[in-house]
Amino acid sequence: MTDFADEARTRTARLLRMAATDDDQERERIVEYAAATPDPPLMTPLGIQTTGCPRCRRTMWMQRDLWVCSACGHMEDV
Repeated sequence: MTDFADEARTRTARLLRMAATDDDQERERIVEYAAATPDPPLMTPLGIQTTGCPRCRRTMWMQRDLWVCSACGHMEDV
């Protein structure tokens, strides 16, 4: 498989592929998890940029030009 084909996969498809399970309940939980959590941050030459969330005090990731909280999903412009 080419890198492009792997990049074209959705996050949900990648998680299901990594889990490699035929259990319908497990697959359903993975789909729900992927829908309920933000995508992981992009890796930049500077690494992964993080800061604290003003709402829940958890970690926010820099995603392009937006901060996204990994816990509550709160978003802020840069």
